[in-house]
Amino acid sequence: MERFSVKLEPLTEEAALIVREWRNAARVNQFMDFKDHISIEQQKNWFEQLQKSNDYYFIIQSSEDLVGLIHLNRMNAQLKSAYAGLFVGNEAYEGTGITFQASVLLLDFAFNTLELIEVYAKVHRLNKAALAYNEALGFQPDGTESGDFLRLKLRREEYNRSRQALVSLLPL
Repeated sequence: MERFSVKLEPLTEEAALIVREWRNAARVNQFMDFKDHISIEQQKNWFEQLQKSNDYYFIIQSSEDLVGLIHLNRMNAQLKSAYAGLFVGNEAYEGTGITFQASVLLLDFAFNTLELIEVYAKVHRLNKAALAYNEALGFQPDGTESGDFLRLKLRREEYNRSRQALVSLLPL
């Protein structure tokens, strides 16, 4: 998928190993549920399991640079819902707005292609930047997910009402 000067490429095994390096970095790891160091073998096993699932994991690209990871997982066909998440791996792209473009592209995919009704986000309660980011996308508080994590929710109707305003913020 490509739009708004950003590309979402399906995760490959090669890219998953780069994601492992990013994920093990303290600046990324600090807000993750699983904080242990991830070995190459663990990452390969995770990628193999991912191939058997109905989850969607994408590498965020700008030009030819790899920026980060974005995904829809915990897909629920009956409820027409999923959880979205992302992180920036390439520090050079922090604060550039590229993830906002990627998020709009992913939400378009979730609501228009997959026809989901709700998308959730699981955010560490101390990650103020991620909470504000999700709020800017239209996510609303929806309780506690687990431990230190809050659950936020975005419904398709709400996204569709605010989508044009979101797109107007993006460079085309």
